[in-house]
Amino acid sequence: MIRKNVYSVRSISVDSVISCVLAGISFICQVMAVIMSYTHEGKGPKLVGLLGIAGFLTALTGIVFSKSAWKSPDGGIMMKRLSGIINLILLIISVILYIIGWM
Repeated sequence: MIRKNVYSVRSISVDSVISCVLAGISFICQVMAVIMSYTHEGKGPKLVGLLGIAGFLTALTGIVFSKSAWKSPDGGIMMKRLSGIINLILLIISVILYIIGWM
């Protein structure tokens, strides 16, 4: 007899997919900000700060979507966990980069 796994579901919550896409956008913003800051030797243009803030706000919005995904009855427990954890990590990294850049 084949046992059904909790992680093998056919439907995935739309909110968790949006949250994962926002995590990708946040990651790209933060990587671009770090690369631009490194190439300008720490004295980058205002675009570096704008990318950092955009990465922070995108990760924060991703956490909001991840929280609403947990409330939806659709499946995809693994996707819900993944989107929440990745956005939380990106939010923490964004705050750390802001504190390092402020000092």
